[in-house]
Amino acid sequence: MNDGMRTFGYWLGVALLIAGAAAALAERVRGPSTISFGWIWAQINANSEIGFQALIEKGPLPGLWPPIRELLILPIWLILVPLGLLLVIACIRWRRSRA
Repeated sequence: MNDGMRTFGYWLGVALLIAGAAAALAERVRGPSTISFGWIWAQINANSEIGFQALIEKGPLPGLWPPIRELLILPIWLILVPLGLLLVIACIRWRRSRA
């Protein structure tokens, strides 16, 4: 990974953390009505979500769809924050190991 990719990954992680924090704050203020990754996907293109479900269920691992569906109904901040943390930590750790 070069310095440009590391910097991009770091700032993408920071952006995901900010978006996740904003989503968590919005959920806290608005109450239990959560915005999930599946809801956002359905708003963008519901047919692709249905097609993806059919692809998984009719593919070699049909038992994989229930865990994926569980991920899709999680609040969006529960997906954004861990991904952001992972990117930030990976990019910082990589920089320290190279120095």
